[in-house]
Amino acid sequence: MEKNFTARPDITTSQNLTVAALSYTTTIGRKFILKEISFKASGVITETITITKDSVNGVSYDSVLRSISLVGQTSYVYRPGEDEDFQAGDEVLVACTNAGGVESIFVTIKTRELE
Repeated sequence: MEKNFTARPDITTSQNLTVAALSYTTTIGRKFILKEISFKASGVITETITITKDSVNGVSYDSVLRSISLVGQTSYVYRPGEDEDFQAGDEVLVACTNAGGVESIFVTIKTRELE
């Protein structure tokens, strides 16, 4: 059975990494498919990025979708290999360490709503 998709507005966030690490959880609240998450740093980055499926069923059911250590990069794009379905109440948690002194990181999360 084919899934119906409705475009959703991009979700954006940013963090000044000289102040604190990035830890951002979406608040979508509906069924959706994760399409892409892009990270853009204000300079060369040496940090660890972690993308987690934050389960509505609690922390015991959370799963790390991707964790990557970036060295000497200014950007990174995560695209799931297959459709990553999220149920109503599941959210996306994106995190980035702040060890390297880069001023800011900008994040764009692209999703499609499941009907």
